[in-house]
Amino acid sequence: MTDERDEKTMLGMGSGNGFEFEESPPLRVTGYVCLLLGVLSVFSLLFKPMLLLALGSIVFGLIALRKHDGPRPAGTRVAMWGIVLSLGFGACGYTIPLMKQATLSRQAEEFASQYIELVALGHDEHAMELKKEWYNRLSTDMNLADHYLSDPRISESLVQFKTAVVNREFKRRGPKAAWELDRPIRIYYQYGKDHAEVIWSDPTGESELTVQMIMDYRVDSKGRGQWLMNLVQPLRERLVADSVL
Repeated sequence: MTDERDEKTMLGMGSGNGFEFEESPPLRVTGYVCLLLGVLSVFSLLFKPMLLLALGSIVFGLIALRKHDGPRPAGTRVAMWGIVLSLGFGACGYTIPLMKQATLSRQAEEFASQYIELVALGHDEHAMELKKEWYNRLSTDMNLADHYLSDPRISESLVQFKTAVVNREFKRRGPKAAWELDRPIRIYYQYGKDHAEVIWSDPTGESELTVQMIMDYRVDSKGRGQWLMNLVQPLRERLVADSVL
């Protein structure tokens, strides 16, 4: 039989003599959700809408890192890693497209200015070459004027190019005319390719001529960016009906 002394000893073993049970830390699942979304936010480098994953990761991470009493909850450490990943991938996913847009805008403005200068100087053949894909352009070492005159079909397109309204205005104002951007350059992605819209205003103020240029951006076989002039025309504002009956 167990006497009263033994019972007291057994009761004391669980209440302060080194045998008390430790409280297990609580589990915060939101921390693991934060880490998962932080890893998946790497896709924001490719697709801008995926920035929502980085934002969601930060939200779940803050929930997981809320104040607590007692032992540190499980899931807080992985939540911190998730927030770090989401901040890193999210920042890159947001800034890289902006940097690309700024670079393409600068290149498009430079390419359009060179095109205007060529036309203004009367180098129409060289300007027409810029309307071709880079792999179809003729060598600059050959006599382009003789080549364009040798083929009746090509010479006809050259005549149409010279008599175009915008090209005549470029020549009339000369190569030193300071054409000004009418509005910020628009870079957009369409049909799997990058495009740029550059709109110039009349530098002399003699007329209300506004020139619209649409350019396409390609990457050649050597990984270099190549521009081609797709469209040059007076600006035509789109007519949009106020309402559709």
